[in-house]
Amino acid sequence: MNEKLPLSIRPIGRARGQRIEINKRWRKALQGIEGFSHIIVLFWLNKARKPEMMIHPKGIQKIPKIGLFATRTPHRPNPIGATVVKLVRRYNNLLYVQGLDAWDGTPILDIKPYTKREAIKSYRIPRWVKPIDQQESDPLRKYAS
Repeated sequence: MNEKLPLSIRPIGRARGQRIEINKRWRKALQGIEGFSHIIVLFWLNKARKPEMMIHPKGIQKIPKIGLFATRTPHRPNPIGATVVKLVRRYNNLLYVQGLDAWDGTPILDIKPYTKREAIKSYRIPRWVKPIDQQESDPLRKYAS
């Protein structure tokens, strides 16, 4: 299957640290978003490099190489990022958030409200995640805890 899709992706805004700046053209589309505590942000990883099929998660050599699809590496065949962030507040076309793991200037593709539908209460993760979590200082970037 080597299907090519006629895609046209246009950013609706940009990441600016822990703030999302939505293009003024889309400001009206934000109406009501402030009622949600969290949002899902989809973005284009414009600074990602060509992916490798097998990688050490987060570059930690002690962890055996695994397939890139089993990781959250930004270096992907289609460099689309997705993350759930806490929506702190909205001011006009600016969304102030916590937990955005996008590079400054990253193009934002879409925003969706986070609802009970997305909440998963029971999940499993592999053992190799534990050493990664132990090295991570930002609790919002941890896989498991």
